[in-house]
Amino acid sequence: MQVTVTDKSYATYFVQVGSAAPVPAASGETVSYPISGGPYTVTVTGRYGQANLCEGTSTKPFTPLPAPIAPVLRRLTRPAEGTVQLEFEALQPEYRYQLQVATTQGDYRNLMAVTAASPLTLPAAPLPGCYRLLLQDQCQPPVFSLPSNSICSVQLTGAATNGRNQLSWTSAGNGTYTLTRTEGSTSVVLPLLAGATSYDDADVSCGTTYRYQVSLNSGPATSVSNEVGLTALSTTPPARPQLWAGFNLRNQVELRAEVPGVAAGGQLSYQRNGAPLAATPARRLLDSLIAPDPAVPLCYTVDFQDACGNRAPAGAGVCVVQLKAEAASSNAPEIRLTWSALTATGPDMAAPVSYRVLGLAADNTVVSSVAVGNNLTYLDLQPDPNRQTVRYRIEASGAGLPEPSYSNVAEVARPVKLVLPTAFTPNGDGLNDVLELKGRFLDNFRFTIIDRNGRTVFQTSDRTRSWDGRIKGAAPVPGAYAWQFEALDQQGQRVKQYGTVTILR
Repeated sequence: MQVTVTDKSYATYFVQVGSAAPVPAASGETVSYPISGGPYTVTVTGRYGQANLCEGTSTKPFTPLPAPIAPVLRRLTRPAEGTVQLEFEALQPEYRYQLQVATTQGDYRNLMAVTAASPLTLPAAPLPGCYRLLLQDQCQPPVFSLPSNSICSVQLTGAATNGRNQLSWTSAGNGTYTLTRTEGSTSVVLPLLAGATSYDDADVSCGTTYRYQVSLNSGPATSVSNEVGLTALSTTPPARPQLWAGFNLRNQVELRAEVPGVAAGGQLSYQRNGAPLAATPARRLLDSLIAPDPAVPLCYTVDFQDACGNRAPAGAGVCVVQLKAEAASSNAPEIRLTWSALTATGPDMAAPVSYRVLGLAADNTVVSSVAVGNNLTYLDLQPDPNRQTVRYRIEASGAGLPEPSYSNVAEVARPVKLVLPTAFTPNGDGLNDVLELKGRFLDNFRFTIIDRNGRTVFQTSDRTRSWDGRIKGAAPVPGAYAWQFEALDQQGQRVKQYGTVTILR
């Protein structure tokens, strides 16, 4: 406790701290006294030089300081060149603090008084450097002080060479290093040997920029180096690109290219039947076609040049499957499918190719699947009788492709058709007594019979109903009658048929 007696009225003064014995004191002098325990009061007594005169007394309470806690530095970062940012645990406001840096003589010198909360930024920091915080007593800085842990800066340097990025780092601190590489927004920790202060990163793609930082973990503290950005260089040609191609359900050809060891970047040159299609770094491409034709091959190739100008060996190629579907004849239900062969140039171009015929519903879900080996034709003998429009797709596997390739979707729209006899004999003999509605895809229709006077004598929208020739219950009247058939097919198209039917005795 520091006490200064400012009064000058008395000849002598005494200072008593707590329950300790009074100690003589001089006016105008600042003196430090030990605190031995409560009560936490300071009493100053003034006495005249002549005996038996009165004396003056003044007492003031005080709150002792909390026990000092050594400050703790947690993190050193370098947000900009020449700048250091320090993070530390909360400071005790009853004490004062100095930020210090180590000298070459093994001691520390003061940089600045620290009064602000964490973090603290030094825009022109001594680098390289080892830093600490020093807690000091407000009244007697030289008498009492308590240092923090030391945290040292890390300096990282790097250079891009042929096919690798070389990194090295230095620090006066001790601990464990962690090396982090960032590509875009993705960061990975690179493996380091114990005690290593350098690293060769060979897992890099030409033309890609990588950012590196080293962290030194030492006790409670972590020191993060400056950031080094390196753009990878190489004179080694990249690997040959691989290509997959096939139709999607919208009858667009999808192309997917892959360059081993180069996940992105560079320039891919796509060609269709030898003509340029697109030059792009994209690994996926769509090519829209209107009318696939199995008689005309549809072949794609791709070449690659990396960001350093190195060209890969001649690219892979794929000739996609093109499917054609048509009715075998105008009256037969069978559907004939023919398609072109799948071929590919790649790592296993001699791998055998097998095909599968897929039947599709209107929403493109697979409703049937038939393996046909290596055949390029198929006759569907029993198309779904309840679907006016039948849809097909070919699944091709093999040729060294990593997954099946698909043909275009081909469909056959079979017409709605009503089949009626030209005459019938409603005479009750059990033979040809009624007019029945027969045909295909008779789902949404209206059938009308009209007599010679233009009157409607029979009408139905139900294919199971037949006409026995009676008109309002009366016996059939022989003669010719006109009929009209109107329908809406499964594709929303209107269909009309006309004809006559004769009632015979």
